Amino acid sequence: MDARAALLHGLVDYAGLFPPANLELTVAMEEYDTHLQGPDAVRLGRFILPVARLGELAPWLGAMWREERPLRLSLLASPEDLAVVAEFRDGYKTVRVEALELRMPSGTDPAAWLDRLVTGLVRNNLTGLEVYVELNSGSDSEQLTACGDLQGSHPLRRLGAKLRCGGVRAELVPPVTRVASVIATARDCAVPLKFTAGLHHPVRGMDQTEDVPMHGFLNVYGAALLASEHGLDVAALEAIITDTNPGSFRLDETAFAWCDQTVLAARITRLRSTLLGGFGSCSFADPMADLRSLSLLPGP
Repeated sequence: MDARAALLHGLVDYAGLFPPANLELTVAMEEYDTHLQGPDAVRLGRFILPVARLGELAPWLGAMWREERPLRLSLLASPEDLAVVAEFRDGYKTVRVEALELRMPSGTDPAAWLDRLVTGLVRNNLTGLEVYVELNSGSDSEQLTACGDLQGSHPLRRLGAKLRCGGVRAELVPPVTRVASVIATARDCAVPLKFTAGLHHPVRGMDQTEDVPMHGFLNVYGAALLASEHGLDVAALEAIITDTNPGSFRLDETAFAWCDQTVLAARITRLRSTLLGGFGSCSFADPMADLRSLSLLPGP
């Protein structure tokens, strides 16, 4: 068991269509295919696509993607899109819809909204998917508690929450306290988490172009791993999330560690399979290059 493989396997969902990359679909598809044939392919997750753009995939589905190597999708959807998703999934053998990402509208009762969502997923025979609900600007605790109340009783492969971690403006970057609190509350409610936006680099720093703080994905995932392994409180998690020193982090064959706190490889595997999904990034090459520059990946 290798802790690097346990943590990084399929970690980065490719979001090349979204800011700041904003690639055309043709370019994004070619980039994704190139990465799938590269040395870091095992660390690449799904291709993220809005449901509204499913029709644009047709030219690709008989050429680049084949039944023995299908296009793995995570779809950005709304509850009103579920019938469309089911029809698309059943219509193509060269595509595998594996996940849905939905945003809970602000001002909505979380428990009632989630009940309606699960009912719709069952009605459209979409229970084999991973489903992540993006936290809105309301109470994180209320939304996570409602999601936690369904754990163990819903029929889905996974029902989790998604936290947006950044953007091109400072106001889009969630405060450290919020990130730490979401991680701690999700742990307490046994709610799986995935992340999106802003996690372009392993360790926390500043975006040199936009001059905004950027959360590091080793900070965020390290905090989540250590929260579950050692029961850390919010203040302890904030210390991990704010650390800008690459030397504080260790990832090797045996374990992930931050300072003197460690999570062994077998435990990382368990947490990734139950409570920690991947994160969406408009770049795959950049985080891989950064990991290699920190000697956290094998190879050139």
